[in-house]
Amino acid sequence: MRGNVVWMVARREIITRMLTKANIISMVVMLVVILAGAGVGRYFLEREQGPEATRIAVDQAAAALGEPIAAAAGPDVDLEVVTMTDDEARAALADTDAEEQLDAFVVGDPASPRVVVAEQADAQVLDTVTAAVRAYVVADQIGELGGDPAAFEQAMAAAVPQVEALDPPDAGFDGAAFGIATVMISLLLFALIGSGSMIAMGVVEEKTSRVVEILLSTIKPTQLLAGKIVGIGIYGLFQVVVLGAALVVATRILGVDGISVDIGSAMIWLVVWFLLGYLLFALLFGGFAALVSRQEDIGSVTTPLMFLLFVPFYVTMFLVPNDPDSTLVRVLSQVPFFAPFMMPVRDAFGALDGWEMPLAIAIAAVTIPVLIWLAARVYQRGVLHTGGRMKLTEALRG
Repeated sequence: MRGNVVWMVARREIITRMLTKANIISMVVMLVVILAGAGVGRYFLEREQGPEATRIAVDQAAAALGEPIAAAAGPDVDLEVVTMTDDEARAALADTDAEEQLDAFVVGDPASPRVVVAEQADAQVLDTVTAAVRAYVVADQIGELGGDPAAFEQAMAAAVPQVEALDPPDAGFDGAAFGIATVMISLLLFALIGSGSMIAMGVVEEKTSRVVEILLSTIKPTQLLAGKIVGIGIYGLFQVVVLGAALVVATRILGVDGISVDIGSAMIWLVVWFLLGYLLFALLFGGFAALVSRQEDIGSVTTPLMFLLFVPFYVTMFLVPNDPDSTLVRVLSQVPFFAPFMMPVRDAFGALDGWEMPLAIAIAAVTIPVLIWLAARVYQRGVLHTGGRMKLTEALRG
């Protein structure tokens, strides 16, 4: 029966808070901004990248240069080598409006070919063909002398000095990890502030309108507070999941590949820490808001709680990227009010030992029952109090 009462209150909060026209419009606007921004970013990225591939043609006589040209270009260069006749290649070079432009045509003896271009040879293309011709000549000469060209190439590749540093530098700042971590904890901060403020305003609104007196004639104060926290928590979780999913889609639209952060895993941990962080902060917002009776006084109880949110956020932003393994960061990341911000960021930087995340979750889970007792006691004593602001010590004494 008690669970049904809590769910009824939660359902009321979902309908009155989450399903309002203003919330629906704001959510749609944020989604459109995120996805449209990603689309615009993709357009400018592709525009800056220029042509997608370099195309070099060889005739039948120079066909032996195909593989050396591809090898000389390296794996990071998008290069296509095709075989064409003289007439086909010259026509392709002259057709500047073709969908796939031909950059050069290599013709003749592989040891001394001619490179035909439309107007002016691209320096990178010319360097690639030159390196390929030299590689071909070296392999050909070694073969004529009875050697193994493949073994020679392996020996040349291994003929490099090995460097040993007595004090090797750090790997360096991981910009991708920092960007993703910043987005994650910013989304977390946004959701916690919005949810906490909504709980506080709801408590004070019910006191001001005297609706709480009617509600408490049929249900217990703890049931009313629990239902309010559950209902608004569902709304906050919905925000985190939807906006988080939109950000993941945005990274796919932008074509962000090869980064060191597992975005899917990071979003799962973001949801976990939102749930824990929400319980930690929502209990305080809901309980302490009962100390005041007017909307004008709500800032006196929410301002300290806002500092309790912003301090861990900015400490995380300044400390973790500089040294995610420092002793101070390790200790603070186990503190319940710091852990929801620090743990996702340290995880994004790959700076967590296997025991740190479970320990932080366990400490937060143990702290929540204490906050439940504190919030319930303050709420029960203050929710029916009218007039001036009730002192916290007075509410705790009962």
